[in-house]
Amino acid sequence: MKSQTPTPKLRWWCLWAALCFVPTLFFHYVGEEGVYTLTSMEMWQRGEFRSTVMYGLTGGGAGRPPLFNWLMIPVAHMVGWEQVLLASRMVTVTATLGTGLITGWLAQQLWRDRSIAWMAALLYLLTADVLLYRGWLSYADPLFSMLVILSLAQTWVACLRRSYPLLGAAMLAAFAAFLTKALTAYLFLGVGMLVLLLDADCRRFLLKPQAWLIYLLALLPPLIWLSIGTQDNAQHLKMWTDVVGKLSFEDLTAYVTRLLVYPIDMFARLLPGSFFVAYFFLRRREVIVGQDPFVRQCLLLALLNFLPYWLAPFGGPRYVLPIYPFLALPAAFLVVRHPGNLRVRHWLAAMLAIGMLVHLLAFPYYQRVVRGENYLEMAQEIIEKYAQYPLYASNDSSVGLSVVANINSLQWDKPALVRPPADFQNGIVIAYTPDDVPGTLLRRLSNDNDAVYLICRGKACEVDN
Repeated sequence: MKSQTPTPKLRWWCLWAALCFVPTLFFHYVGEEGVYTLTSMEMWQRGEFRSTVMYGLTGGGAGRPPLFNWLMIPVAHMVGWEQVLLASRMVTVTATLGTGLITGWLAQQLWRDRSIAWMAALLYLLTADVLLYRGWLSYADPLFSMLVILSLAQTWVACLRRSYPLLGAAMLAAFAAFLTKALTAYLFLGVGMLVLLLDADCRRFLLKPQAWLIYLLALLPPLIWLSIGTQDNAQHLKMWTDVVGKLSFEDLTAYVTRLLVYPIDMFARLLPGSFFVAYFFLRRREVIVGQDPFVRQCLLLALLNFLPYWLAPFGGPRYVLPIYPFLALPAAFLVVRHPGNLRVRHWLAAMLAIGMLVHLLAFPYYQRVVRGENYLEMAQEIIEKYAQYPLYASNDSSVGLSVVANINSLQWDKPALVRPPADFQNGIVIAYTPDDVPGTLLRRLSNDNDAVYLICRGKACEVDN
């Protein structure tokens, strides 16, 4: 059955979706984006590239591996370190667009239909959470997700082609995902391989001796990295603690509420693909159950990878970003091959319009009147009034990170701010509370309901506010 939306139009719509992300490159700091710009600036200034460094501490910034920083640093060097946030967003948006391309490539390999391939890429880019927030937010998650999807896609296509080089490339992509964020890259890959093992042809390929040799070799890079690659000796412990910490159980009521709310929240974030799949599951289930095995495999892979994060007491949507394409893939197949009266083009046009409206008008207005621009203004005020004194930072909140990151980029010719030495005699600390460090509270610097505390010692306390 032919698609109601021709392939050439889908290509143009994919281009439109990509252009929706351009305004996001120039947004002010959001959330904890400062972690990644701060660590990149300090790594470059100190010439330390094997571990992240933040506020002068090796392993700072949650102790993540540094691949995201490795990609960000040359881009920042190219555009200028004063624009380090732009460099960070360029990496993030490129990763999101790359994930869309990988999703389309996998769809083409599975169904050999260009309309499905372009639709899959488009549905991923127009997924509400990706388009409006997660796809441009300068965290490690978009890059991590792209590399996990690349690993899973290469593994699946390796099964289809009986290609051991492609399977080896999949293991390298998984290692790159690990270097971006966490050990959970291998959990996503392992669950995906378990789903593929349910297919007899894939099982024969994945269990051959050549494949086992590749798996054994794939263990070496992460082991080598954790033993001698990084200078952050506690990185493996931090990564393990990060996983285990989400399993700690505290409040039964909160947990039950999460069990009920989380899937509803995810359904909304995954629109319109979640709506398309739900429609077929409720109204035309035979299309999912009886016709195409790839649809069932995609949905099973998404579900099995979603369950641990749903059942865990803690964990937000960004942790399951790698499963988003595996909802876009079956949704694309269903709406192209069985469009019915779903009015898919209306959904696509509406999402594109919402994306442009939010990115061009709504979010810039929010950053101007609520938060975002105020971080830059606070940083400018600190530099203007107090830059003649030594400045330090102990504030790890999103506000503090954003203010300090702006300070470091605005005065790039100076060393990045570090945590205050216990015995410092003169200077000002940008703190989270007035009791963070011993000293005199110079002032509470507030702008649009966000605030940092400035604690002084020595001559810095004589400054006129």
